[in-house]
Amino acid sequence: MLLSQQLDPFCDPGRYISTTVHQFEHRFIRKSSFKQDIDRICDDETYDIYFSCLWGGPRDNVAGQDAAAYLESKGVEVLTNTASAMRLCNDKLGFYAKVKPAGIRVPGNEPGCFPKIVKLRDGANSETLDFDSICHDERQLEKRVALVKKLKPDAECLVQDYIIGSEVNVVVVEMGHAVVALEPVEYVFPPDIPTGQAFLTFDNKFVNVGKGVVRTRIVIDEPRRSRIRETSQNAFKAAGMQGGSGWCRVDMRIDARTGEIYVLEINAFPTVFYPRGAFTSDKVIERTYPGGHAALFDMLLATKLIQAKAYCQAHRTVSTFFDDFSKKYEIAWEMPSIKTVRNVMAVDFDWAGCVLDLACGSGFLGNALFDAGWTSSVVVGVDISPEMAASERTRKFYKQPIHLEPIEEFIMTADPYDHIACFNGLQYLSPVLFTAALSRMFMLARKSVSFEVDDMPQEHVQSTNERIGTSAIYNNTQTMARFPTPPDWQRVLEKQQFLFRSPNTGVNVRGTFYRFEKLDQCLCVNGNDNRELDQCLCVNGNDNRASNSSCNGFL
Repeated sequence: MLLSQQLDPFCDPGRYISTTVHQFEHRFIRKSSFKQDIDRICDDETYDIYFSCLWGGPRDNVAGQDAAAYLESKGVEVLTNTASAMRLCNDKLGFYAKVKPAGIRVPGNEPGCFPKIVKLRDGANSETLDFDSICHDERQLEKRVALVKKLKPDAECLVQDYIIGSEVNVVVVEMGHAVVALEPVEYVFPPDIPTGQAFLTFDNKFVNVGKGVVRTRIVIDEPRRSRIRETSQNAFKAAGMQGGSGWCRVDMRIDARTGEIYVLEINAFPTVFYPRGAFTSDKVIERTYPGGHAALFDMLLATKLIQAKAYCQAHRTVSTFFDDFSKKYEIAWEMPSIKTVRNVMAVDFDWAGCVLDLACGSGFLGNALFDAGWTSSVVVGVDISPEMAASERTRKFYKQPIHLEPIEEFIMTADPYDHIACFNGLQYLSPVLFTAALSRMFMLARKSVSFEVDDMPQEHVQSTNERIGTSAIYNNTQTMARFPTPPDWQRVLEKQQFLFRSPNTGVNVRGTFYRFEKLDQCLCVNGNDNRELDQCLCVNGNDNRASNSSCNGFL
């Protein structure tokens, strides 16, 4: 991890992730010697990937975008915080110029229209912002601009129309080839604060939020929640951040009179992986993201791997194997694992609605659901093998065409479904991809998530991978054990059993069937940020939150 300055506390995913999964080392980069510092860690040390926490702007005395650009020039894999994203973060007008043509609303500066707000073009962390930043006439405006220029002679003033309304932000994350906004957060100011003071001054952001004077809550009311998420996703794309930036935080205001959403700025490095309870974004991740911080980090890693096509060889190997096996795959219909799908999963649980079957193969699940009486359910299939996907079963029981795509790529860009299932498929995902895909399945499922995890002996894994010449199968049992049941979900089945005997290695393989179902009502829990919450927290990291919930969702 590359850090701009030795500050306490600093970003550290190790706070949330076991060292048995990932190991993190920290290196501090100085602005005065960033090239030497980066040369040392890139040329003299060896790491799998570099997680950039650099944040300094051009006027800051800590390393930032120049250091990030130099790091990228070394040809190493950088996870987040690209130099191009940081440049937009440090140039509001440059950011506006990129996103306005895409229809993103940004604050203007209409002559004679008040109130105005005076800020810095490259300002971050509410620099120079206080209640006097809001100006109600020309005299106040001239006085404020003069003061800011005196305080920051090396900075450019930015005058904007002040948007009277609510202040919101949202963390946006690249997920494979998709851009996904997480749960939006709204800042709730005391009712006696005038509208001209209901914004994030430096004191409000760094003092009053911590004290609870200014509260934060998850936005759950529709369609406002969806509009905020859509605006932030579009801003991320319009800014050209897709394809390597990893994530950002988008800050917005919502006009109280019109309901229109204005994007104020982006922050290339959201405050995530800091001490528990210290910052709002971390609270949102901890309480709403399926799998929590560990799953989010694996999502960042998985996205980098997907975008780099790191698993192309494994995909070809698995696809070829099942193409060849497709003509005799019918014998699997009587395997113990398939019998469980037919006689337990399809019979004992609800499958009404639209079903996504990942790694659908020749269509066993669709056949089983039809036989169990779910004849009105629409089953959508995804598989990597064209020959398996062309089977008689898939033609009869599945919506056509079958999607020919790897699991971890399809699920990232998929639409929501009532039920998402994956049987005999997750063993082809590495632990990082497994976690990322499972997290996304919970985000998209409206009612249930069902799957099985193979507990393959190491000798079977090693022998199989050696025989095929690439790493293509994995035992994700321990990875699943670390994955917590997401908020608003309950585990209704965990069934261990014998799955099959490998014809190649002669090894008996056991596994576990899982079924999770969405709770009917909003789950409210107490916070753990060491201050009393005046209302319950409504937690739900999914794309389908009920719009009629009465829970206010205070963090």
